[in-house]
Amino acid sequence: IPPVFGDDATYGKYFARMGYFWAISDYMDVNFTGDYYTRGSYRVNSRFRYAKRYNFTGTLQGDYSDLTSGLPSDPDRTERIDWRIKWSHNQSFTPTLKFDANLEFASGNYLSRNVTDFNELLRNDIRSQATLSKTWDESGNSLNIGYIRNQNLESGDISEVLPSVTFSKAQSYPFRGKGIGEQKWYQLFGYSYTGQFENDRNKSGGNLNIRGGFNHRISAGLSPKIGYFSIAPSVTYQERWYNKRIVYETGVSPATGNDTTYINDMHQINLVRTFNVGVNASTKFYGIFPVNNFGINAIRHTVNPSISYSYNPDFSKPGWGYYDSYTDPTGKVIHYDKFQREVYGGVPSTESQSLTFRLGNIFEMKTLPDPTDTTSKEQKIQLLNLTASMGYNFALDSLRLSDLNLQYRTQVGDWFNFQGNSRFTPYDYQGTTTKINKFLINEGKGILRLTSFSFSVSTTLSGEKLKSAEDNKPPANEGQYELQEGENVYSGLYSEKDPDFAIPWDLSLTYNYSLNKPIPSQKTEVSNLSGSINFNLTPKWKFSFTGSYDFQRHEFAAPQIRISRDLHCWLMNFTWNPIGTYRGYRFEIRVKAPQLQDLKVTKQDQFYSGRGY
Repeated sequence: IPPVFGDDATYGKYFARMGYFWAISDYMDVNFTGDYYTRGSYRVNSRFRYAKRYNFTGTLQGDYSDLTSGLPSDPDRTERIDWRIKWSHNQSFTPTLKFDANLEFASGNYLSRNVTDFNELLRNDIRSQATLSKTWDESGNSLNIGYIRNQNLESGDISEVLPSVTFSKAQSYPFRGKGIGEQKWYQLFGYSYTGQFENDRNKSGGNLNIRGGFNHRISAGLSPKIGYFSIAPSVTYQERWYNKRIVYETGVSPATGNDTTYINDMHQINLVRTFNVGVNASTKFYGIFPVNNFGINAIRHTVNPSISYSYNPDFSKPGWGYYDSYTDPTGKVIHYDKFQREVYGGVPSTESQSLTFRLGNIFEMKTLPDPTDTTSKEQKIQLLNLTASMGYNFALDSLRLSDLNLQYRTQVGDWFNFQGNSRFTPYDYQGTTTKINKFLINEGKGILRLTSFSFSVSTTLSGEKLKSAEDNKPPANEGQYELQEGENVYSGLYSEKDPDFAIPWDLSLTYNYSLNKPIPSQKTEVSNLSGSINFNLTPKWKFSFTGSYDFQRHEFAAPQIRISRDLHCWLMNFTWNPIGTYRGYRFEIRVKAPQLQDLKVTKQDQFYSGRGY
């Protein structure tokens, strides 16, 4: 792999990405590359890939860097060592047994100093995950065994779930017969079961906290239909097994000599049992409005109203035994949940008797076929999906009525998408208190008050793809492996997607707006527009711009400009980040062939300067 030569103000002259690529066999290959700076810094990395068609694929990558700035005699001389190991693996042992892994381990500052991809630079966490999954087609049951690791790059805290085991039993109907026809009401009884085991390891500030437990959940219910209404009573039982619980104790602090409160773990087997019951009633009706004009056949309005009731007991009462109490140094008795720190949490501390109303509306349009085109067909277009919901909690002593929540969305083909959400409260406010137990209508202030509003609008447009000699190529041989669109047979050092000169222009825009107004005098607004535009200056020149603009701060965020030139077997890219932490430019000419993408000439200046250049 030929190196790239250059000069860096911090680390001196360098030759980078020199190395060797070895195609070991038809199933695996490996490359070794390194960077060397004349002032003593260096970076080495390697990537090993393996694959067997229809069976497994994987990649193992390792990186190590030792970056030294300043001369040995300089008082501010610094040496920074960073590393990263990545492993991804996908394998299907059988159609019902699969293993997927995407693991990454790195030093805290690796991403900010050693990568050149914006998506990675903006990450705040490194997340790893591995899953072994098994399903049984006959019964619908499934088993998942997993490992999860999350590393916060700012604080250095690490949280792991090792292991996580979940078994799910599909919905079963023990009284249902094998015959075909109308079922008796008791034959509609069904139940499902989910069992989980989780062992959490959280390391924060050098302290390791380990928590584990089992969680069993059984849901059962009926779904009979009475006339035009569907009635669905249900009950859910949950049982959690823990080997620890917390204990609050008061004592004298050795440091201050004053009375203080300590939180200690008590090791003992505990069974935490909770349940809730509910019933839901729903129906559906619709109306059709014939139009037969302007290319519209009819408009249909479908209404789906439902009402549900749910009950959750107050498990903090002494009879359940899940809460304890202690007396703080001031003499105040404080009650606490003994299992609040466990992996599946504690128990509900308040009683809930909620009645929820929900009204779904779907507006659709059916078009008329074109009478001049014999191949034209009717099309169904969803105009608007609007859902309203509101609830009432009988167990509360005040503010029993919940907010009115409106959700709406619509989509027109692939080029327009709109979705939003609004919340209204029927209660008045006082000072900085967002809700008081007084209705707006009784205070002469209307019926509802807007507390939050948000929506998102996005569109994607593109010109018709230009025809070329590529369209006349014969199909690939039968059984030959074909690359999917955007797939690259060789992953180069830069994984940016190559420009498509066959598309004369394309535009992608997304506008987001949100308003949070708990009281009329306090409001928080977020408004931004993000997108990208690509267009051909000539058939061989392409201009691209990506970025976003914050209308509240009146500033651009991460803009990037790229100009590309098709040089037949070669490709030229000029990328410029005009502002921000990673401002700079990179000029590159490389071979188009995917297998030779590291054959290139590069010139850059302070590009992605967050790496310490």
